[in-house]
Amino acid sequence: MTKNSYKTGPDELGYFGSGESAMGGMAVGETLMPVLHELNQGFEEAIKDQSFLDEFDYHCKHYIGRPSPLYYAENLTKKLGGAKILFKREHLNHTLSHKVTNSLFQVLLAKRMKKRALICESGAGQHFSATAAVAAKFDMPLTGVMGDIDIARVNQNIIKAKHYGAELKSVPGTLKEAITEAIKTFSSNPDYAYICGSVVSSAPYPRIVQFAQSVIGREIREQSMEQEGRLPDMLIACCGGGSNLIGMIHEFLDEPEIIKIGVEAAETAALSNGTPGIMQGMKTYMLQTDDGSKSLGGSSLGAGIQYFSVGPQHSFLRDQGIVKYTSATDKEILEAYKLIASTEGICSALEPMAGAAELIKQAKNKPKDYLICLNLCGTGEKDLNTIQEHIGKDFE
Repeated sequence: MTKNSYKTGPDELGYFGSGESAMGGMAVGETLMPVLHELNQGFEEAIKDQSFLDEFDYHCKHYIGRPSPLYYAENLTKKLGGAKILFKREHLNHTLSHKVTNSLFQVLLAKRMKKRALICESGAGQHFSATAAVAAKFDMPLTGVMGDIDIARVNQNIIKAKHYGAELKSVPGTLKEAITEAIKTFSSNPDYAYICGSVVSSAPYPRIVQFAQSVIGREIREQSMEQEGRLPDMLIACCGGGSNLIGMIHEFLDEPEIIKIGVEAAETAALSNGTPGIMQGMKTYMLQTDDGSKSLGGSSLGAGIQYFSVGPQHSFLRDQGIVKYTSATDKEILEAYKLIASTEGICSALEPMAGAAELIKQAKNKPKDYLICLNLCGTGEKDLNTIQEHIGKDFE
């Protein structure tokens, strides 16, 4: 990597880019600063420790089941009649999404730093379930914080997390409120490690999560070269906070010939409809009032992408034109779900179906030798009640 590489950020202050347009930072109170600096030092030391990295790799293979398959979606490809379609099947990881890779890395880091307890936030419950599984494996107590709106619709992940021994704390609202509460608890308890679920919040979390999840893109590079003899022409993933997307594209940020697309929920599309602001420890795009005093945002069927903001690296990449960001409506997400379920026999989570909605649009108009890869980042079991409520009659 060169100094000007898009893969080298953020800088020592946690910013992606420079000057007034920089995104990220460490916009927190004085009480949290020492804890974050301690975490950053612990992270920098850990990633230089080959024994730590070897332990992470070992558990990625033997506990998570990595690498996840790169799958040729032959039936969908034929149905759409355009580009050749590949799925990066992250939903086949242990705990059924991409989240567990990040959870594993951060719990191992907390263990290395001799932390005694863990706290995490979650929207779809997938990060809570994944972190609970890893916490159980390494015998560490975990409290998961979720908004009551999300709890009401993704109970399967919550049940599993409780089976793993985790406790659930409910707060009014959704993912935004859960993050705020988790940070508040973390800041007042020095024995806690906050296991952040996405590339959001104050530095150093965006970089830590980016580092953990970038294994996705490295696997895609190796698998695509082995299976296809070349790299994909286009990479697509959904984007809430943005961890599965950055995990997929980080490896390819310095390769402009590969088109990269992130797809938000239309109802909470911060990169399409938001403005730069500072909240939850970071400067990034967010849906907010004109004076920046209050956050805004609607409701999406995909709990994990219903977030009023987005990770600061995505805001930087948007402004630089390195990644294209678009959005998908609930209707488009449900239609994509039906198509993939009926053609490929895959029950996907609703979040990656935002990416699938964009994939369907893109693939139809591309030649047959064009290669598109979708990050299928989660399984649909958690969403079956929601899917049945909205489109269950379509399958009868």
